Amino acid sequence: MSENKKTNVQKDTDLHQQVEELKERMKAMENILDNGKEILTVEEAAKFMGIARSSLYKMTSDQLIPFYRPNGKMIYFEKSEILAWIRRNRQSSKAEIQEAAIMHEQKLGMRSAQTGR
Repeated sequence: MSENKKTNVQKDTDLHQQVEELKERMKAMENILDNGKEILTVEEAAKFMGIARSSLYKMTSDQLIPFYRPNGKMIYFEKSEILAWIRRNRQSSKAEIQEAAIMHEQKLGMRSAQTGR
């Protein structure tokens, strides 16, 4: 086999392996989403959020995310609270910020016109 064909075979093997890994990750996510489980373990919550467990532990240590520790050891999360927390931390787009600035300027302009300034 030529060197070029070996490289192509290796690329195909690597690609196949990556596809299989993605399938496994998707299956794990589907299991979490489809099973209707409302209370998640650290591992399940980290997978659900797409972050490392260590990152999630750090967030709980810093009290950045709501969590439960019923008997002082195991940490649990409520799926709906995770989603609400994610939604609370939304970042506005540049267009939204510009629109808010324009509205604020218009509001200030209307106030100064009413007061005669």
